[in-house]
Formats: sequence, structure tokens, C-alpha cells
Amino acid sequence: MAAGDDCFSGCRMNRRRFLAGAGIATLSTITGYGGIRVADIRPYDPALPTGESPRAQIIAAARHRHAADHRAVTRVRVLDDWTGEAPYALDIRRLWHKPSRRRQLHTLTTFETPLTRSNRLTDVPDREYIAPHQTLWALLHYNRVFNDNYALPLTNVRYITDGAVIYDHDEPTPAGNTVRVSDEQSGRFVSGDYERASEPVRRDLIRPHRTDWTRIAADEATVTYRLSGADAYAQAVPLPFAPISGFGDCWIEVTLHRETGRLRRIVDNRAVVIDFQNGVGEWSLTYRIETELNQYGDVRVRRPTGDVDGGLQSRLRALLFDLVNY
Repeated sequence: MAAGDDCFSGCRMNRRRFLAGAGIATLSTITGYGGIRVADIRPYDPALPTGESPRAQIIAAARHRHAADHRAVTRVRVLDDWTGEAPYALDIRRLWHKPSRRRQLHTLTTFETPLTRSNRLTDVPDREYIAPHQTLWALLHYNRVFNDNYALPLTNVRYITDGAVIYDHDEPTPAGNTVRVSDEQSGRFVSGDYERASEPVRRDLIRPHRTDWTRIAADEATVTYRLSGADAYAQAVPLPFAPISGFGDCWIEVTLHRETGRLRRIVDNRAVVIDFQNGVGEWSLTYRIETELNQYGDVRVRRPTGDVDGGLQSRLRALLFDLVNY
């Protein structure tokens, strides 16, 4: 064999070895570091909320909630309305939030109630604005609630990750912590912007304000503060899209964990006058909105059960987005 042949043969063997090594390295990256990225495994330890005054502590705790892994359950009751049948449960919203792994699961279930089937709302435009929640997601949900084509209870779900969003506007009502999506109503879309995908369901519980809180209760584990009065209430509470023309007996109580400073419970008594315009008139409505927050640091965000197949190309794009947005 000529010297040139020896060189060619050696170069070809070196190339094969290089490609084999590169393939192993690539596979290692995908299954090793790439797997870590897709699973969003990273150091994550947000600082605990602090403040010199009750107001500063509460504002810091409300901000901390967006950064901390936790679960929040909000139950809404109607205490007074124009139907004469209050009080009754209106809806329940559940949130499993794990920013350390960049995953969220939201469900909102609205029940069949005198308010949701009120004859006085049949011809009222924009009646979905009575929704007690201030997110666009909830507003669109209540638009369906007041559509006679939908049976109640009606549940809306949204599962958000780095790479994709699973949704169902009419899912089976959750049983406990198990969330299902229906094969016919559910869908999936690729999203490479986690923050933007989260925006329709993102909500604040307490916004920055200048009014003061009064301590009303305390024990070894928690301390509770209260804020009342229309002016103070309107400063601190993020209000929904409803055309509010007046306030009644509004107050809010916030319970903080003594050691961590985190939010544990919020009770919001929202008494408002809603002006539907167009000659419909002003109607009084009082909600009791109670939110429990727990499982800080160890919440599990499970993908909804049910077959939602976005296709191979869609899944590959979602995987790529998940890798890139680590």
C-alpha cells in the first residue's frame, strides 16, 4: 500500500473515531446536561420576604409568592346579591406554582348558582365582568359561564411549562388534586416565552399601597392584620375588570407566618356596586374571597391527565424551547 493510501486510511479512521466520539458526546449532552435543562433542575432559593412595618411585610410577602414554589386555593362565596338566595358558593380556583422548575397548573371551576343563571343578567352586555378574579383568563372563563351552550359546573384549566401550554376550557371537574383534560375540548400549543404564556393567569393578591394595617390576632406561628374602608381597600386590593361605581363594607385580612414572613391566608370581603351602564342600573354585590396558601418549597405540579397530542413536530419544537429557555 502506498504511503498516500496509508494516510488516507488513517485520516478516514480518525474521522470515524471523531464522529463516533462527537455522537457519544452529543448523546451524553442530550441525556445528561440536556436532561437537566429540560427538567429545569437548577439551584433555586428565593430570599424570604422581610419588612420594617406590617405594610412592608405584606407587600414583600405578596411579591415573594410569585417567586416561591407553593399551592394556593381560593374559594369565593356570594354573601349578598339581587337574587335573594345568597349566601352560596360561586367558584373555586386552584393554583400549583413551581417557578423553580418553571411549571404552573391553574384550574377555575364555577358552579351553577342563582348569580350565574340570573334572569336579570340574560340581556346584560358584558355580564362576564362580574367575575371576582382580575385575570384575562378568568374573564374569558366567565364569558363562557354566561353562555347557555355551556353546562355548569364549568372548569377551565391551563398548564404552563417552558416549552408548551396545555389548556381545556371545559374539563371534567377536578376530584381532589387530580386534574383531567378531555380529549375533545383540550388543546396544546408551543410557547417559547414562559412569562408571556403565564400573563393571562398571573394575578396579584396585594398590590403596593400607602395605607396602614391593624394587627388583630396572633399566635405562636402566625400574625394576622386587617385593612378596612373603601379608600384603603381600593389601594391595596387588585380589583377585577368590573365597572365598579361604589364600595360598601370592604375589608381584607392577611395572615403571615411568623418565621418565614410568607402569606398563609387572605380573607377578602368585597362589597361593591356594579354599574352595567346602558340603562341597566347599579346593582350591589358582596363576595367573600378566601385564599389558603401552603406547600411552600415542596409543591408538586403534575401534568393534567388525558391524551393531548400536539404532533411530533409540535413536541420537538416544545422540547427545543425548553432547552433554549433554561
